[in-house]
Amino acid sequence: MEKTSINSIGNLDMVELKPNQTVTSWELKDAESFYRFWQGLAYERIMIQVITAGSFIEDLSEFFKGHAYKVTKLTKREYHFQCVLHEADRDIAGFLFLLASINDDVLLITDPQPDKSYFSEGKLQCLTDSGERIMWFEFDAVDIYMVGGDS
Repeated sequence: MEKTSINSIGNLDMVELKPNQTVTSWELKDAESFYRFWQGLAYERIMIQVITAGSFIEDLSEFFKGHAYKVTKLTKREYHFQCVLHEADRDIAGFLFLLASINDDVLLITDPQPDKSYFSEGKLQCLTDSGERIMWFEFDAVDIYMVGGDS
């Protein structure tokens, strides 16, 4: 991971940061590099949030069959999907990378606080002091950004 200048984040309009918050980034080359990044994270639980078109909600539901998840309609064609897992396999990581690479918003939160909303008013809320790490992808999934935890 390397520290990232706030000015270099292309999709900063979807993120609410605290003043002086440190953002780190990791360059991604493909789904496998994302899976390796994910495997290197230390966590007990990870929250996955995806903002996507309705056509992918069925696919997400299939990948997370057997896990509790919540889907909220945001607009006529846009949905917010949320699920908490203890670990993810290569298939889930690959599908999330695919969604991020076509510019759907994929958000990850390690060890999320119970009943805390991390997505509000169309933005990822990185306003945390609870030790969780909050991650989101750059456009086209060329990088993943992280705040919180050890960053």
